[in-house]
Order: sequence, then C-alpha cells, then structure tokens
Amino acid sequence: MKFLVVDDSNIARKRLNSYLNELNYIVLGEAIDGLDAIDKFILLKPSIVTLDSEMPNLNGIDTAKRLLEINPNVKIMLITSIIDKKEIINAYRIGIKKVITKPFSMEKLKESIEEIKG
Repeated sequence: MKFLVVDDSNIARKRLNSYLNELNYIVLGEAIDGLDAIDKFILLKPSIVTLDSEMPNLNGIDTAKRLLEINPNVKIMLITSIIDKKEIINAYRIGIKKVITKPFSMEKLKESIEEIKG
C-alpha cells in the first residue's frame, strides 16, 4: 500500500510517516493542505490517502470529494480531532473508508489500515 499523508501540521505528518514506516508501508509524499493534496494525488497516484479534517484552503471532506472524483477507487482515511457524529456520518456517506480520531496509537492506525485494505 502506498500512502499520501495530508496534514497542515508538520508534527502530525512526521508522526504519521513514522508510524507508516514502522508498519512497513510506503509513503509516496506529503501535502500541507487540500489543494496541495490534489496536485500530489494526481502526480503520485497513492492507493491510500490520510486526510486531516481541518486544514487551510480546503478541508478534509471537500478534499476527499475531489480526490474521489479523480479516482473513485482511492481509499481515504479522515483523521480528525473533532468528534461530531454528523461529520463522521457525512464522511462515510461521501466515500471515506475510515475515520480516526486524534490522538491515535500506531496499533489503531494498523487496525484501521487492515480494515480498509480489503
């Protein structure tokens, strides 16, 4: 599985990259916001995208919609600090495969990836 990690926080991107590397996954690249994510998604063609829900320029939900228009088969994991049932329901409704709440452990990330790999 090849990943694109999208988060406006450098610390969050580094932590997620570290977890993914320890789990022996390939991180093709990083993006700092939704617009950057779209450009890198087209260029890198990852199989899984991790998206922060709150980012400047384009939030996680709107970014996911655009990525799914480009490639309906991409698997998207939304990573959020906001626990809002409406947001979570909406995320699944538009095609996001998994929602993970911050903070999360490497084990939780591993379980979530296993769930959506299928």
